[in-house]
Amino acid sequence: MDRLPREATLAGCVVLTNREGAANFDKDVPLPKEFKFSSFDIGEIYAMLKDCCCDSKKYEEYVKKMQPYRDWILGQEHRMRICIDKLIEEIVSKRSLGKAACHLSQSTVTPSY
Repeated sequence: MDRLPREATLAGCVVLTNREGAANFDKDVPLPKEFKFSSFDIGEIYAMLKDCCCDSKKYEEYVKKMQPYRDWILGQEHRMRICIDKLIEEIVSKRSLGKAACHLSQSTVTPSY
């Protein structure tokens, strides 16, 4: 489930997540590794939360590190449109080739009586 991290980072929050499910894969949730926890280490998580809540410079640093993730999220619609355009182009191209092949085969066949 990556909807909550997406919404949080777009709202300017620092996102912390585990490495389970989709969050484990950088292609699915491309957060810097320091914000993904492989184990439920309370000490590590507490230290990160303390930095975010008590140290404004650290918080700003972490927010900046979220920018590539925000950019990736914001670019998804554009990338999806490109994929859809390519798919439609491929379907139309194959359909046109199929019609051309059909016309060629019909015109080259000579009936034998």
